[in-house]
Amino acid sequence: MDFEGQKYAETVYQNTIIVFGILGWIIGFYQQSFFITFYAVALGTIISLILCLPNWKMFCSNQLKWQPLNVEPTTSPTSTSPKLDSDKKRK
Repeated sequence: MDFEGQKYAETVYQNTIIVFGILGWIIGFYQQSFFITFYAVALGTIISLILCLPNWKMFCSNQLKWQPLNVEPTTSPTSTSPKLDSDKKRK
């Protein structure tokens, strides 16, 4: 998931829960039942998790272009740097 996909997933997640919360509150108010409000918010949370948790293709449309890997030969692991040798001499 790229950065734009994360932003889009967060927007979808928040808006889904808000819409279900508002609808649940309105219906629960008219029915005089808090359980309807609770179940509506719970249903909205489950639906938003199904929409946003997997890495769907719609969240991966702006992939970053990475630079190629530059592999340089390394020195042997037993060699020490000159800075460390000069630090030891000072002490």
